[in-house]
Amino acid sequence: MTGTTRHGITGDSTATRRRPGPIATTIAAGVLVLSLGWWGWFATEQARAGWWDVGQHVGIGPDARGWAQVDNLGVGVRLQGVEALAVVDEEQPPAGFAYLALDLEVVADGAPQSRSCTVQVRDARGRLFEAGREVPYADPYVSLLECGSSDPEEPVPAEQSMLVLVPVDAELVSVRVDAIDFPPARFIELPVP
Repeated sequence: MTGTTRHGITGDSTATRRRPGPIATTIAAGVLVLSLGWWGWFATEQARAGWWDVGQHVGIGPDARGWAQVDNLGVGVRLQGVEALAVVDEEQPPAGFAYLALDLEVVADGAPQSRSCTVQVRDARGRLFEAGREVPYADPYVSLLECGSSDPEEPVPAEQSMLVLVPVDAELVSVRVDAIDFPPARFIELPVP
């Protein structure tokens, strides 16, 4: 039956619109959230698997003599000394920071391969400070740790020193050594004395 309504609009009086109730709306919202969660989990699978391959979460600690070794590469590192320096090559650190000198002993007796390792100092808050960045370039300090050589005439230097710029209030916990060709997720971690 078609007729005129009270406000002058004509329409079908048998057709009425019903809104979904609160239960149906809640169920639809729940289904939507679950489906988005499933798709999110599915879409990030590759990223989650890649995190394990490139993330640093398996530390190789030192043995009783202080050496930490990456066995399959024949790389070993030992922390010989740590010293805070007020001045390096007549240059002072920025206010609130200090230079930290790291003396490292390195052995590389695996397959000949040219390799540079990055060195970072970790504090109690989990912050990492990279060696060789924003520090003076002065003898005997190097910016990258040499931990492999493909030239038998040029062996890896057994003793190497590096500088790290750290906040003066940082509670330093460990020194981390890492390289691209280390096994997945692994790095060397040496406690700071």
